[in-house]
Amino acid sequence: MILTKLFLDAAACRREKISDDYSVHRVVYSLFPKTASPSRILYADKGPVQGGRLILILSAVPPRPSSELEISNLVLSERFFGADRYRFEVTLNPVKKDPESGKRKAVTGQLNVLNWFLKHAPKWGFEADANTLEAAVLPTKVFSKNDSEQRFNHVSFRGTLKVTDRKLFRNSVTQGLGHAKAFGFGLLQLSPIQNKQA
Repeated sequence: MILTKLFLDAAACRREKISDDYSVHRVVYSLFPKTASPSRILYADKGPVQGGRLILILSAVPPRPSSELEISNLVLSERFFGADRYRFEVTLNPVKKDPESGKRKAVTGQLNVLNWFLKHAPKWGFEADANTLEAAVLPTKVFSKNDSEQRFNHVSFRGTLKVTDRKLFRNSVTQGLGHAKAFGFGLLQLSPIQNKQA
């Protein structure tokens, strides 16, 4: 897997017409061939930083080179996935299925989204530390294209985790967590915790 840092300075943001959530999605996907599987392209918009905008991308193939964009790539080795504990951050779209309609509904409320994450963590191959887990409920993400509009509940989680199923955990990292991954959700950003720091 390849971790890419895409930095858009002010000029690049103007040139690429970065004005909303969909424009970020458009730029990210323009870096890959149309034959690339969407499920293998994950990204996280880190927002304005140091006079520009930082976007993290995880993909199975490298993005195409560009003379107009600042792109740096790092290949993640298997060793990266070998730690037992990690610090993490991830943006998710917490939803639950309505028992009557069968449709997905947004999970709302600070305590509810925290419990939602703790409940789902095992199926992603890890256990989240409830004592370090934080959740920031952010403004709804809106993706508008032509006459259609999609809205997504938007929550940023961070804390520490312990791997409980190595294979499942690795798959969750490479495939992403939750729903709406093509729209900037689900990229699990990790920093291994060394034993001496535990």
